[in-house]
Amino acid sequence: MSRNVARIKGLGFLVWHGRHEFYHLLLGLIWAWYLRERWHEFNPRWIWFSVVGSLLPDADHLIYFVTYGRTETYTRQLRQFLREHEWRNLFLHIESGHKKNTKLASHNYYVMAILLGCSVFSYFYDWRVGVILFGAMLIHYVFDVADDYITLGSVNPNWKRWGREKELE
Repeated sequence: MSRNVARIKGLGFLVWHGRHEFYHLLLGLIWAWYLRERWHEFNPRWIWFSVVGSLLPDADHLIYFVTYGRTETYTRQLRQFLREHEWRNLFLHIESGHKKNTKLASHNYYVMAILLGCSVFSYFYDWRVGVILFGAMLIHYVFDVADDYITLGSVNPNWKRWGREKELE
């Protein structure tokens, strides 16, 4: 019995420290609900597009992890935790370190402007899937900027530049 309780407590720990992604998921669902109310129509696919759109921007973290950021100290530490199956330390490291990761290529104001343009374009051409998908992605980034202000007191430098950080030679 105590082993099952420990597993539940362990899962609770991981959910709590991974809550940032749940916030994105919740915002995506709220976006789908808002559009359902606005359009007076329900389509279950819209929920999926909204959920995918709300989580898709964080694919940049995965791309960073396996490609252009694989030699960084942050990534090497993540790999070590994965190899040693230290899930608690992995989640704590991601929670405390992902805001300091300023080398992500797509987490910037320019991508946000492109998504806003795509969402507005989709709205005017009555392409609802585009409104849902691009709007959910934009909401993801807006939440990340607000979270930077709350967590760090200012926005990360990556929000102000286009693409990846240039390597100094």
